[in-house]
Amino acid sequence: MPSILILDDEKSLREILEILFTNEGFSVFLARNIAEAKKIIDNYKIDIILSDLVVGKENGLDFIRYTYENYPGIPSLLITAYASPDTAMESIKLGVVDYISKPFDNDELVKMVKSIICKECDKKYPDELNKIIGKSRFVDELKDRIIDIAAGDSSVLITGESGTGKELVARAIHELSGRKNKPFIPINCGAIPSEIIESELFGYKKGAFTGAYADKKGLFEMASGGTVFLDEITELPFNLQVKLLRVLQERKIMRVGSTDEFDVDIRVISATNKELEKEVDEGRFRSDLYYRINVVRIELIPLRERVEDIEPLAKFFLKKFSDHMGKNIKEISYPVMELLKSYDFKGNVRELQNIIERGVALEKSDKLLPASILGYFSKKIADDDDILPELKPDSPIQLEKVLETIEKKYITSALNITGNNQSRAAKLLGISLRILRYKIEKYRLL
Repeated sequence: MPSILILDDEKSLREILEILFTNEGFSVFLARNIAEAKKIIDNYKIDIILSDLVVGKENGLDFIRYTYENYPGIPSLLITAYASPDTAMESIKLGVVDYISKPFDNDELVKMVKSIICKECDKKYPDELNKIIGKSRFVDELKDRIIDIAAGDSSVLITGESGTGKELVARAIHELSGRKNKPFIPINCGAIPSEIIESELFGYKKGAFTGAYADKKGLFEMASGGTVFLDEITELPFNLQVKLLRVLQERKIMRVGSTDEFDVDIRVISATNKELEKEVDEGRFRSDLYYRINVVRIELIPLRERVEDIEPLAKFFLKKFSDHMGKNIKEISYPVMELLKSYDFKGNVRELQNIIERGVALEKSDKLLPASILGYFSKKIADDDDILPELKPDSPIQLEKVLETIEKKYITSALNITGNNQSRAAKLLGISLRILRYKIEKYRLL
C-alpha cells in the first residue's frame, strides 16, 4: 500500500483528499502545518508528498527543502494557485516533480500521483545501463538522462568527485548512441606526458621529429565514427586546448608535422573532478573551450549523498568478486552493512568496490563478516591505536562495542561540526534524521 503525506492548512481540502486517496488504496497521513509534517515524515515511511505552496503563514517549500535534505528521493507535488519564476526555480532545485493548479480535477490529481509513484514499477532500462547500480531517485534520473543524451550528438561534460563513475556513464552514453558499433576511446589527459600528448591525440607525419619513421594515426583519428572520452580534461595543456576547440568547431584535425587538415567524425565526452568554472576564472582553462564541451552536462553526486545505493552496490560487488575468486560468499552480514552505510566514502563507489574486494579476498565463510574488513577501517577511521583494536587469533574482540565506538565517534564529530544541528549532522553522516535521533538517544550523546 503506497503512502501519501498531505500538507495543507485547509481542513476541508485535507478531508476531501484523505477520502480521495484512501479510496484509491493509499495510506494517508495529514498535516496542517510544517511541524506536523516533519513529525510524520520522521516517524513513517512516505512514498510521495502532496503539499500546498502556501500553508497558512508558512511556505510549503520549506518543508520540501527539509525533506530534500533529510529524506532525498521522496517525490513531491505542489498545489498552488500561482507560482512565480523564482518559486519554480527553487522547486526544481529541491526535486519537486510537478505543480497542480487550484482548482484541480480530482481524477487528474490521482492519475498524476499514481504515475509518479508507479513510473519506476514497470520501467525497463536497456541492458547497456545494467552496470549503473542503485535504487536511489538520483540513479533513476541519471539513467533517464543518459537515454535522452545518447539520442543526440552534442558534446557532454560529466562532473563529479573521483570514483563516482564518470567513465561508466560515458560508456553508457556511447553504447546507447548511434555510434555504438564504432570505437569508444578513453583518454586520461593527466596520464599522458605533456611532451607526447599532442602526437598521441592528433597523430604525426613521418619525419615530424626524431623517431617518427612512419605516419601514425592519433587517438582522435582512430576513434572516427565513435566517441572520445577525455577524462581529467582540465589537465590538457593550454596550447592543446586551442587545437581541441578546432576539433569541436570544425571537426578537422592536423597531424604533427603536417600542413594538411582532414575531417574526423567523433563525439567528445569530457570529464573532470575539478570546478571547471573556477579553472576558467583563474585562467587555466579556455572559456571558449569550456562552452564547447559544456553543451550537455551531467553532475554525479557523491555516494555519501545517496546512502540508499550503498547496499545494492555492495551486493553487486560481493557477487562480482566472489565469482571472480571462486568463492561462495552469498551475503553481507548486518554489522558490515551498517558500518558501510555509516561510512563517509571519500573515494565514492571506487572505494566501496575496493573494500568489498578486500573483504571477499580475506573472508573464509559464506558470509562477509566484520573481521574481513575491519583492518581497512582501522586505518581509515581511527585517529589513534585505541579506537579499533587489532584482531589477533589469541585476542578476541567485542565487535558490538567496536562498532558502537565508531558510531559514537562520528556522530559526536558531526554534531560538533554542525553546532548540534541534527538535520545537517544526519546529512553529513549519510543517514536519515530518524536513524540519527535513535542513535543519539541510544548512546545518550545529548
